[in-house]
Amino acid sequence: MNFFSLPYLALILCYVFLYFYEKSSQQSNNKSVAGFWGAFIFVLFFGFRGFIGSDWFNYENYYSEATLDVWTAFDYEIGFSFLVKLFHDLGFEYSFFVFFITLIQVVLWHRFLKKESYNISLAYIVLISCFPLLIIDLLRNFTAILIAVQSIEYINKNKKIKAFLIILFSMSFHLTGITFLLLFFLKRNYFNKKVLVILLIFGIIVYFLQIRFIDSIMASLGAVLGGRFEYLAGTLTESDVSYGIRFGILEKIFLFILVLSNYKYIVNNKVISPIYFNSFFCYCFIQLYFSTSDAMINRFALLFFWAYLMILCNLKDLIKHRELRKTVVFPVILFCFLKTYITFNNPLYRYTSVIFGKESYYDRALIRDEFYESKE
Repeated sequence: MNFFSLPYLALILCYVFLYFYEKSSQQSNNKSVAGFWGAFIFVLFFGFRGFIGSDWFNYENYYSEATLDVWTAFDYEIGFSFLVKLFHDLGFEYSFFVFFITLIQVVLWHRFLKKESYNISLAYIVLISCFPLLIIDLLRNFTAILIAVQSIEYINKNKKIKAFLIILFSMSFHLTGITFLLLFFLKRNYFNKKVLVILLIFGIIVYFLQIRFIDSIMASLGAVLGGRFEYLAGTLTESDVSYGIRFGILEKIFLFILVLSNYKYIVNNKVISPIYFNSFFCYCFIQLYFSTSDAMINRFALLFFWAYLMILCNLKDLIKHRELRKTVVFPVILFCFLKTYITFNNPLYRYTSVIFGKESYYDRALIRDEFYESKE
């Protein structure tokens, strides 16, 4: 029996030890040490990864043919394309480029956590266990999101121009960064509880009946925005597949109801800001209403992953019941272990590191092909 998830479980265990160290004292030094080691471990593990996941195949092919001398219609995300072409022309291998991008991501992630969270180690645990697709496969998306969330600080300070420029820059890594303009509206007021309840009920119905209405929405959106957005909307619906009914939705519905049941306590005491509160529900609603679209989940729901993560990490503060607060962290960590085991336990995630030698491109491509053939 293969245990492909074993290295990832060991990684989560490292962060659990780091979490207990971080919480062993209220001194700010503990948080700084946890932040440093959290970032270091992440870069060491993911920055030097081999051909794991799925999208490495497309990124590696793009990287191998990239050059600053040639620009095509596929290079519309100019920030990411420029970095790829520059590193390739400088003679660096794809593995070094992955390391560099991971380093940028960790710097941005650390800055975000330093300003917005006091649960640094737990944030890494949730990130790795719940959002592996972002970390491993979606290089552009993850980088764009981490750039865009830096704008939250300036949105809260009402420095709109700085926030807008940051979001604009994030779009040079992935065009979905434009979605972060919604944060200017999401910061104003907490979503109405009655509206949330109604949307949840309809969302559950849409989810379990697998009602598909994404095609008409994307076509209309593409027509309004025009240009490259219209083309992307077309390819999105043509190549899309259903995300389907999955067990993980129960976790999201449970967390949704838990937060909603503490609505009055959260809003009256402003336990969490409207941006995080509202963005969390945006994440949940996209999961419910667009489960028939794999692309919508991967490209748009994940744009709000940070809000879902912050809710999960700060669950102790969001619950009014004092006795429940004392025990809530343990089930979260246990859930993350379980999620890690299930998610990573397939051949695509068989971990390798370039530190221990270069992996065969063709062997890994064969594993990838065999995996997808077995799913057909």
